Amino acid sequence: MMTLGQFITRRRKHLRLTQEELAGKLPVSKSAVAKWEKDAGIPERDNLPKLAKALRVPVGVFYKIMGGENAEDIGIKADITPDVISALESFGYIVIRPGNNKDTGKEEGGNES
Repeated sequence: MMTLGQFITRRRKHLRLTQEELAGKLPVSKSAVAKWEKDAGIPERDNLPKLAKALRVPVGVFYKIMGGENAEDIGIKADITPDVISALESFGYIVIRPGNNKDTGKEEGGNES
């Protein structure tokens, strides 16, 4: 099971933020972020909405994790815009969209060439 500190670390790294950059968005000290990530403390209640915004997650995620729910089961949705999808496809990535055949990446019912 993922701890709150592990979740904060994973999201911060996913967003390519340093501890210092994340701290600046709240604002708290870098050492406060480090303490949270080591599970040596938890964010104050007033900081949770700011932390959620900085990590791009609903604030309820923190309460679920602190309540013992597994973070992998929480279902945070990816925030992928059509522009991001187009950029990925322009670099040769295959983006599987709802309704596509996940094995081949081809649309269901589509012609194979």
